[in-house]
Amino acid sequence: MSIPGSKHQRVVERATDVFCRYGFARTTMGDIAERCEISRPALYLLFPDKEAIFTAVVERMDQDKLASIRAEVAHLKDLRGKLLHACLSWGCHGIDLAASHPDAADLFDLRYPVVQQVYRNFQGLVVELISERFRTARLKMPTEQAARALVFSIRGLRETAADRRDMQNLITSLVDIFVRAIER
Repeated sequence: MSIPGSKHQRVVERATDVFCRYGFARTTMGDIAERCEISRPALYLLFPDKEAIFTAVVERMDQDKLASIRAEVAHLKDLRGKLLHACLSWGCHGIDLAASHPDAADLFDLRYPVVQQVYRNFQGLVVELISERFRTARLKMPTEQAARALVFSIRGLRETAADRRDMQNLITSLVDIFVRAIER
């Protein structure tokens, strides 16, 4: 007999595929139950509704992405390198996901509270990366405001980028401008 935590994890892992493929609106509890190879009543014993599963899926994807970024930036020396890696990893992840699963747009929709939290979490990571350098910058704004501006600029770039390479170029330009502004 498996422990409940592992059942939750299995549902979240398999539901990730379903939400990426169909998005939130088109995914049903039946789709998730079928993918998990359990009955709908068994699924409802684990999660009260589709939104709870969606929340768990997005939270897990966010935790995995941030852990990966943190592990990589720990090996980088300078602010530009750390910030560029973080922004490229985070920003291009969305482009890659949307390219392979066009209906995955719900995973980035700010109408969902969990997606808003994803943006706050990445903003927090940016604050961690820039806070020491930002203290000596001549910019007259809080570190959190600068980080938020950078994070939502990346979101805007995703809306206009023609493809992954374009997104990479745009993010690189944005990070270069940002780093120069705080290093002056």
